[in-house]
Amino acid sequence: MKIIYIHGFLSSSNAQKAQILRRELEGITDIDFQSVDYPDDLEFSVESLCKIIEKDLEKGIRPFLIGSSLGGFLSIILSVRYDLKIALINPCLYPSAWIKKMGYIGKSLKNFDTGESFVVRPEAVAYVEELEKELVDYRKDKTMVLLQTGDEVLDYRYALEFFKDIPVDVENGGSHRYDNFESKIGRILKFFEEN
Repeated sequence: MKIIYIHGFLSSSNAQKAQILRRELEGITDIDFQSVDYPDDLEFSVESLCKIIEKDLEKGIRPFLIGSSLGGFLSIILSVRYDLKIALINPCLYPSAWIKKMGYIGKSLKNFDTGESFVVRPEAVAYVEELEKELVDYRKDKTMVLLQTGDEVLDYRYALEFFKDIPVDVENGGSHRYDNFESKIGRILKFFEEN
């Protein structure tokens, strides 16, 4: 089994949940874990991730994805395109609306982990708006969702409403980082192993 972790906005492959996964999955010999980076510029992020997935598929490997926040959105797009099983942690479903709400268009932002700066271009936001049209095709049978009500960045109720057709794990309290994430890893693995 191969598991790929897709981090959130302004983060990196060394994000806290990636470190937790690396630590918790270490020593499980039949799991190949990879945490990936993608460009901060959202117009290029999906293309970059598609190349990673396509390389695995060419080798006969069908990876499972764990996506957090923006990585949750990107995981849904990849799942729709490549028929992959995904686990979403406090996912951001409509990043274009969130970016507009935060007033980030045209602003220079700095990645928390890498320290690299970039400008949120209007073209990138328009590109994401187009991608968001693919959300309606999400695979109900291949999607697991974990939410915490204490998420201070994203209102968990949007995801709860969007995923109303599937069971959603909602935990009271917590945070956007998803507190006690390690306690859910066994459940995620079980979901990935189910046919």
